[in-house]
Amino acid sequence: MNKKIIKTLFHYAAQEKADSLIIEAGQAAVDLDYRLLDGTKKSFNLPKRLEDDLIGSLRQVLRIAPGELLTKKYCKIYDRHYQLAFYLTILPSQNGERIIINIINQEQKLWRLPQLGLQRPQLLQLQKIKKLRSGLILVSAPVGQGKSATLNALVQELNNADRNLYFFDPYPDIKIPGLNYLALNQKNWESVLRHDCEVIILPESDAEETFKKAVLAASTGRLVLAALTADNVWEVLLKILKLPLPLKLKLDGVKMISNQRTVPLKTAASRSAKARPAIGLFEILELNSEIKDFILKEGSKSKKDRFWEKLSRLAVKNGFQPLRQDFQKKIRTGLIAKEERL
Repeated sequence: MNKKIIKTLFHYAAQEKADSLIIEAGQAAVDLDYRLLDGTKKSFNLPKRLEDDLIGSLRQVLRIAPGELLTKKYCKIYDRHYQLAFYLTILPSQNGERIIINIINQEQKLWRLPQLGLQRPQLLQLQKIKKLRSGLILVSAPVGQGKSATLNALVQELNNADRNLYFFDPYPDIKIPGLNYLALNQKNWESVLRHDCEVIILPESDAEETFKKAVLAASTGRLVLAALTADNVWEVLLKILKLPLPLKLKLDGVKMISNQRTVPLKTAASRSAKARPAIGLFEILELNSEIKDFILKEGSKSKKDRFWEKLSRLAVKNGFQPLRQDFQKKIRTGLIAKEERL
């Protein structure tokens, strides 16, 4: 099946402002269900004989390996007529595969740091980036938990005429004026490193090679902001320790790791709750000299529970507040309902 057919399916989703597209292999046909924002559904069928060709072409367009199963992988597809960002899930079904495409609402708001829900000490921590000229700032969260909003808020803090900012995504969900948007390929990467580049933004750094690029760029005297998927700051730190680079080089560049969730705002807490349905919960780990010295000394024991326990206690001693602490504080202040769960 021609790839144009696949793009036609997505084009229709964009035209109809679909909330999701579900492709499922049935006994006699391939079922296509478009779920629209108004709650209605539009359904189509393709002959069963086209199943393998359709699924194969779809995987090729989205660069998904044959047979690979996924849970909420962030993807983008675009051409000159439309652009869609979505979370892709591929599951086995009774008659083949079930592909779920949850489309992200593109009418997103560009938030500032003070609007994200940060406690004042956390806000001051993140605002320190305005004074930094080099180093690595890591923004992390599970899938769909607001790391793009935080990354964009940090970019706005740095976006002024005195700095050259390069954002490695030519089709971002939200475009910020004044940035240089580029595709992440080797030619563009080498060009940026050769020229007068002061700030590099990597909105998708989960691939080891991209993460490695971020660490190495930070070690060359540039300020690098990178976003990646993780459940907590310790998972991010473990990813750093696992990178095939010298430990001291890795730690020298890392300045700060943030991790977050989004939870519904309690309706009574704000008249604007309808416009702003959720608020962020944060934990922020600053890697100061004491923490780095401990990791350099004990880093070879990173797989042992005792290492992480001692490191966690040291971080708390140096002002680190776990995400759950932020959660409990927002419940006490009435921003979050007591019934909410992390």
